[in-house]
Amino acid sequence: MSVMAKYVRIFWPDPKDEDVARRNKAIVTIQSWMSGLEDPWSAIKLASALTAAVGDGVAREEFVPHVERAIVDAGSDAFVRDGHDLEMNVVTLVAALDLIRRPNGDEGGWTAPDALAAGLWSAMSFQQPVSEEAVEMLRQEVIVAARERTMRIAEQSRMRAVVPEVGLLSIPESQPTGTRAKTAYRKATEPLVKALRENAELDREELEFLWWSIEDWSDCLNGRLSDAAPVVRAVVAGIDGAAKLRRLPASGHRNVVLRGVPAGELANLDSALTALGDFREKICVSIDKTRVAEAAPVFPLLSAITDGVVEKRDAAVERDARDWGARALLERGIIQVASLRRS
Repeated sequence: MSVMAKYVRIFWPDPKDEDVARRNKAIVTIQSWMSGLEDPWSAIKLASALTAAVGDGVAREEFVPHVERAIVDAGSDAFVRDGHDLEMNVVTLVAALDLIRRPNGDEGGWTAPDALAAGLWSAMSFQQPVSEEAVEMLRQEVIVAARERTMRIAEQSRMRAVVPEVGLLSIPESQPTGTRAKTAYRKATEPLVKALRENAELDREELEFLWWSIEDWSDCLNGRLSDAAPVVRAVVAGIDGAAKLRRLPASGHRNVVLRGVPAGELANLDSALTALGDFREKICVSIDKTRVAEAAPVFPLLSAITDGVVEKRDAAVERDARDWGARALLERGIIQVASLRRS
């Protein structure tokens, strides 16, 4: 099936079959690069760069060298970057879209494609629509696919592992007796220990999150969450709640965080920062400002909280307090998982 057939006319009014075939081949190479990113945080930075590129139409250095090389290696020997920003942006975005639409594996919900999906959802769902209709339609497809994958892995990564029986001890005769016994025991018990460890981590997450929700207390506010104004309560609850997680936040976590936050309280980003007021300083203590700065489009709310700079184009939209709370949970949740699970 041709991945590019549906989208190639965004930059080629009258494409030829061989041109489409070359771009399909390039996409395979680009996806191999994306999937092979050893540190999922690199995928977050890629999502940030790709979102910025879609916003202003300028291809970013974070992906340009890889995409240019893939296109040339696919048979377009004369291809150069100059004048082809739209093509490079679209090809990269289509490669990401097709990648995150694929079934996720059982690596626990934090592979490079998983991180790419979470980053794209966070960044592009805050971004204002772009003027080019065809690009905007593609961008909306990416948002939907990224949201679906992120929510799916948030649920699946919390499924408890089946605890196996201890395996058979197999002791090779060629090794010394003591070494043979230790190696055999470790191999026989390793799957059991791994399952118990993963299940214990999830149990601890549940207990800590539950206890936090019962307490109704925030150190940032030095008071009860339920006593705060809706926007402040939603944002602080999202940030505090995400700090208790070990996987990406699921719908259940969002429901708990937003419990008691009334609907109908609208605020744009400037208004939300004003409402947070002096609490921002304490909130910043719990945020990894370096990571936020490295991928600011993925973390528009946290970026504004930490540096006070508001990107006017995407910040003017008024959002409900509950939307701000959900965004705080997602952004801080991505930072949390990136810090705890580096690969």
